[in-house]
Amino acid sequence: MTRAVETIELRSNARSENDKDQENHTDFHTRHSENYRVALKQEDSDQDVNLEDFNKWKACGVVVGSFLGLTSNFGVINSVGVVQTYISEHQLSHVEASTISWIFSVYLYLSFSVGLIAGPIFVMKGTLPTLISGTVLVVGGFMGAADSKEVWQFVLCFLLIGMGHGLNITPLVCVVSQYWPQRYLGRASSCATLGGSIGGIVWPLLLRSLYPKIGFAWGTRTLAFMCLFCMIMSIVLARERYRKNLFSFNEFEGNDKVTSKRKLIRKAGKSILTFSALKDAKYTLLICGVFFGELSLVLITTYYASYARVQGMSESSSYLLLTIFNAAGIVGRYVPGHMADIWGPFNIMILMLTLSVISILVVWLPFGKYKGVLYAFSVLIGTFSASIYSLMPLSLTYMPVYIEQKIPNNFPEDPFNDNFTTERTVKVPIEFGQKYGLLYFFVSIGNLIGIPIASAVIGNGSQYNYSMFVVLTGCFMSLSVVFWCASRFCLADRKLFVKV
Repeated sequence: MTRAVETIELRSNARSENDKDQENHTDFHTRHSENYRVALKQEDSDQDVNLEDFNKWKACGVVVGSFLGLTSNFGVINSVGVVQTYISEHQLSHVEASTISWIFSVYLYLSFSVGLIAGPIFVMKGTLPTLISGTVLVVGGFMGAADSKEVWQFVLCFLLIGMGHGLNITPLVCVVSQYWPQRYLGRASSCATLGGSIGGIVWPLLLRSLYPKIGFAWGTRTLAFMCLFCMIMSIVLARERYRKNLFSFNEFEGNDKVTSKRKLIRKAGKSILTFSALKDAKYTLLICGVFFGELSLVLITTYYASYARVQGMSESSSYLLLTIFNAAGIVGRYVPGHMADIWGPFNIMILMLTLSVISILVVWLPFGKYKGVLYAFSVLIGTFSASIYSLMPLSLTYMPVYIEQKIPNNFPEDPFNDNFTTERTVKVPIEFGQKYGLLYFFVSIGNLIGIPIASAVIGNGSQYNYSMFVVLTGCFMSLSVVFWCASRFCLADRKLFVKV
């Protein structure tokens, strides 16, 4: 009897010890998971700009560098219509207009789609490799375009310029968010993107003055040298505050480390090309909103001068409308950015887009035949639509986007669990450069297909066809408002009166 009691006590003690081991092992798993979540939060907080760590002079220098770089890149994009018009009347006068439009459609597509690669490179390596490569491509492309005579030569040169813009724009926009606290980011981002409006004013006036005096070749070379100067200053001033390694090569499959180059490339591709972020509804809706908004804006800036010509305006007056449009964009970029710091970028963006729709459908469509109205509409649409470029990056900072990644489960083997796995899935926030590059990869498709679609709608250039073109731009801008509202309600949990 005594032996039986001792045996029962020993078994109970063994069970209690096993239970303690199980509890300790469970506590270890719990502590490890909590520590991993804390590490993720700590990593994110280290990248946020605190007011205590805020260096005003360095941050202002980054804004100046971004401003000069965007003057060279966004400014050229806003001015490319002058180059297109000149070569269509001189070097390529024997070529159909539809062929020439495809040259610049592909150029605009590359100017934004290359950001899909430029964004992750900026996150990992900083601004230096992308800005230097982009500068070489842009300057080299302009130098080649200066001596081009045939279609294939212009195609090749503008492919290089487009890829250069794509490498430059993404880091120049993203670097500002690394230095400025969120409460000031709207004004800082707006000041940086003012370069697009300034360039859109200066470069057309410069080219229209130089082409008759020194010819197309030296006028284009002069533009290339001025872009080179702006980009050198940008490379010096706009430097990243931090970097992050996006490659997860130290993963494990079972107990064997992944060594196959093919597997390494596949894993690197999954880390860089974050298409799984499209599962986030609010982010996908934002992409659709930016897509239709920029598509409408590109069509307006491309064909507004030709619309004015049909209404009886002279060539110089029609180009003046685009200058007024870009000048109004100076106010349209800064003032909404200041308002966004107070009421939130999504709220102000929806307001600006709604006013753009009203300007198109209430002012331009019924009264576009009057010259005074055309000048007034240039001011209105330039002011309201400029916020698309200035507030969109700020809106992305308010929107956390997560992707699922598998990480090694480096726990000791669990004797109580037969289903122990060597990997587990966690949600990891993607960097701003990745969000921006992925967004503009899809938005750039509108630049590729939008101009040929509008050209087909305009057709023979009759009054009726141009009216249908105006309706088309108004519909695209209205769709942009709808998708921005949907994204905003998903982000704010369907709350109306909140800053977001």
